[in-house]
Amino acid sequence: MAAHVQIGQGTLEGVKDGDVFKFLGIPYAAPPVGELRWRAPQPPSAWGGTRHAKRFGPICPQTTGASFDLRQTEESEDCLYLNIWTRRCDVRAEQPVMLWIHGGGNLGGAGSEDACDGTKFATKGVTLVTFNYRLGAFGFLLHPKFGANFGALDHIAALLWVRANIAEFGGDPANVTIFGQSAGALGVRTLLSCPQANGLFHRAILQSGGTERPAFVPAWSPARSHKAAEALFAKLGSGDPIELRQMPTAAVKKASHELSGIPPPPGQIHTPANLTWMPVADGIVVHDSLAGWPDNVPIMMGCVENEARYFIKPAGNYTEETQDKMSHVLCGPQAGAVHSLFKQLDLPLYDRLDKIFTTTIWTEPAMESIRKFSTLGRRCYYYHFNKRSPGSMVRNEMAKHTADIRYVFGTLTDDGYYDNTDHAISDIVQNTWISFARSGIPASPDGHEWPRYDTSSPKAAWIEDGVDIRPFPATELMLMVNKLR
Repeated sequence: MAAHVQIGQGTLEGVKDGDVFKFLGIPYAAPPVGELRWRAPQPPSAWGGTRHAKRFGPICPQTTGASFDLRQTEESEDCLYLNIWTRRCDVRAEQPVMLWIHGGGNLGGAGSEDACDGTKFATKGVTLVTFNYRLGAFGFLLHPKFGANFGALDHIAALLWVRANIAEFGGDPANVTIFGQSAGALGVRTLLSCPQANGLFHRAILQSGGTERPAFVPAWSPARSHKAAEALFAKLGSGDPIELRQMPTAAVKKASHELSGIPPPPGQIHTPANLTWMPVADGIVVHDSLAGWPDNVPIMMGCVENEARYFIKPAGNYTEETQDKMSHVLCGPQAGAVHSLFKQLDLPLYDRLDKIFTTTIWTEPAMESIRKFSTLGRRCYYYHFNKRSPGSMVRNEMAKHTADIRYVFGTLTDDGYYDNTDHAISDIVQNTWISFARSGIPASPDGHEWPRYDTSSPKAAWIEDGVDIRPFPATELMLMVNKLR
């Protein structure tokens, strides 16, 4: 069944699937092509007649990073499209709006990914929005000739579009929650530092990312990004802005991938900390301070138990030398103490690698962040996700990086990977996310509120085969790594 909505740009025709209206492939900015490559996104054009919004727009050029079925194979620099799921197209509905920023290392992914389908959110009274943003060098080049942080500017453009139009889709523009995972969580954190985003969102959720830098690496700096841009220009054979904006998409995409940090530099371990194309505090779009984070905006954040198993696969060939290298690269002066700790714990080798990698890249930076945010007087909530499905245990993936996404969106598959307990936990998790979006306080369906993080007695919601409140999960390894700061 067709569904029609009138917005400032023109009339949209979406589809109704059961109780949910879907509007897909809506342009939220002008195509960033030609003269608009490496420029701030411009307002989208109006159209005459009715525009069909029944299929996803093209995904951004990419070579790696996507974790799920993109449901769209067409790639184009003309990629700035968003998607909406809602059960009410009525300005009087005033539903909470949740805007999802996809992950993928700023190298891959899209708002069309099947794991992030908004249908279940919509059935529960949320107006759910996903969108594409520029990736790799297309989105995160920094150079005085061009500017910086084009992907972050795309995030802001999507939020501006939401503020102007979301009421027509039953959403409340005064109640917008931004949430994302991995690079998407970094996108959320970046918006907290963008003055232009101030007032465009009212809650924020960071899943497995967006925290303080890992203790063993310096912050991403303008100088580092400038060097990467110069290397890109060298590969493309020109430093002239006119010529560079005329370069074929495929040539820029290839050079972007070759400089992406995959594989990492010699002597390093492949981690997200190696990735090149990242938002950077340029003092214009992104600030060093949390300049885009109003005092009354609460955040919820957390990690999953076995983040590393997404990167270091269970079937990999690892040796004790692997651990030695990982310890020295990721733990620096604390490598000896880490080695002694693992001798006491007597863990299998793969479990040790998982704990080192997960701790240094995710859980210790998250601990540092939640402490910092709380010290600033911000209202923060922390969770730890350790739900392991039957399929994840068979594959020894456990609660790996990205494992939480299908639970949050209610998109668990029916191929035997999940069981009835997983579906029950998914319902609890999604309802808690929605509770936070509605009120700024995460509460389980039974009405129990999660505790605000308090440095004097830190607590966290532990998500496993149920949800219970436990002391903040600061391990001895996390505390060791924290000494590097």
